[in-house]
Amino acid sequence: MSSGVKYLIMAFSLGMIVVSFIIGWTAKKKASDAQSFFGGTALFGPISVSLSTVAAVASAFAVVGVPGIIYSFGNTMTLWMLSSAAFAMAYFAIGKKIRAMAEVAPIASLGDIADLRFNNHRGIKATLSIVLFIGAIAYLASQISATSALFAHLLGWNPMVAGFFIFGILTVYTAISGEVGGVLTQAFQGLIMVVAGIIMIAAFFSITNGFGSVVEVVSTAGKVTATVDGQEVTKAFSPGMMNAWGILPGSIAMTWMFIPILGTMGQPQVLTRMYALKNPKDMPKLGLYAAVGHMIVGFFAVTMAYAALYLVGKGIIPPLVKGDNAIFAVADYVGVYAQLFVYAAILAASMSTASMFLTLSSNIISRDLPSALGKELDSKKQIKISRVITFVIGIFAILFALTSGEAVAILGTFGWGTLMSATFPVFITGLLWKRASSQGVYAGLITALILNITALVLDRTGFKWPGGLPWYVNVITAALVVTVAVSLFTKGATEKELDKRVEAVIDL
Repeated sequence: MSSGVKYLIMAFSLGMIVVSFIIGWTAKKKASDAQSFFGGTALFGPISVSLSTVAAVASAFAVVGVPGIIYSFGNTMTLWMLSSAAFAMAYFAIGKKIRAMAEVAPIASLGDIADLRFNNHRGIKATLSIVLFIGAIAYLASQISATSALFAHLLGWNPMVAGFFIFGILTVYTAISGEVGGVLTQAFQGLIMVVAGIIMIAAFFSITNGFGSVVEVVSTAGKVTATVDGQEVTKAFSPGMMNAWGILPGSIAMTWMFIPILGTMGQPQVLTRMYALKNPKDMPKLGLYAAVGHMIVGFFAVTMAYAALYLVGKGIIPPLVKGDNAIFAVADYVGVYAQLFVYAAILAASMSTASMFLTLSSNIISRDLPSALGKELDSKKQIKISRVITFVIGIFAILFALTSGEAVAILGTFGWGTLMSATFPVFITGLLWKRASSQGVYAGLITALILNITALVLDRTGFKWPGGLPWYVNVITAALVVTVAVSLFTKGATEKELDKRVEAVIDL
């Protein structure tokens, strides 16, 4: 890549960061009370909320990791794209209930919803906060680490400089404007990702003439070998890459389809955006817009993988040293305009996810966890404390992510599944089933917390889980089984103890 192109990418990316900062700075005017600052509650239309949730869900893993997995293993990850429909499913199944909770009581966080549903059960709120905090910090650190390394390599900067420049600015506007700025900046970043997706999808069809050519090349190319930076690299192609599961076991492919589809319902990036919607009647539009937006971004990721396979199989570009380079290899081949939008999309994906989990983690420490421990503060003091904590967590996360590589890698195994194990007992089971008792949900959360930590230790020892499934599948299953089993024999926050407002919400 020429120095001129690098400067263009830097200027384009800087422009996106500056616009994000301006949006966040101007949004502080709306962050006047706890509901707006911590939740952005009932403030935004379906387009803004849909772009925001798509950007926050489609992290750098979706834009970089998914193409890398498909390049390496074939169709194994392609079914992940079906998770786009999960947005519509999530808003249909649980969206109106989450939004309705904000109509019957002041809601500024997921902890407030847990309080309302389970009669201010401190144990539930505290355990939920702890598990969500672990997942949030894991996401935040991994986004900072990967993106700082990428742009440091691209621009020739020290990773620490790149990290503090990108995520330092993000920390400032996030601390100032809270979730109000978070939703608006993420909506802008989501728009960047969608535009980049449309451009690169068009480039895919221009390069390959469609999937028929890709299937033919991948099925017949055999082995392609080339010398890259003095290293011999070989890419083995086979017809098996194009079957339903790719070249990995079917259980792995099913997990990467099943968990994203169900998991979308339980991600804080989705749940918190449900009560950010201004007009509850717009919930169907929100589900549709979010599904379409994620479909574009998802198809963008998938097509980049197949474009890379096509280019390597045809001998147009050399085999990739690692699969995660797939999207960059395609962008470099297409030209400068593709490079500008691809790098901007990756930056947008990481910034949107990072800001979401920065606000979530700081809100937990400044608001939900103290409340669970019996310490109630007025809203103005909560906002002041949250701003300070946002700065502290932001700076700590940058330093931790860029100085503790192995620890970040370990923590990075937490995330999607960890968050599901906490949110499913509380919000999905709790708002879809009246018999979900406070004792059952609390037991499920304790199970999730213990098993998440246990699974991390076992995973580090090379322990093989039954069926070859990822560890978090077993953790989520255990948490839900315990929740249901205990609920069948207990009655806390059910029947006569169920708040009439909550009962009306569940009946929707």
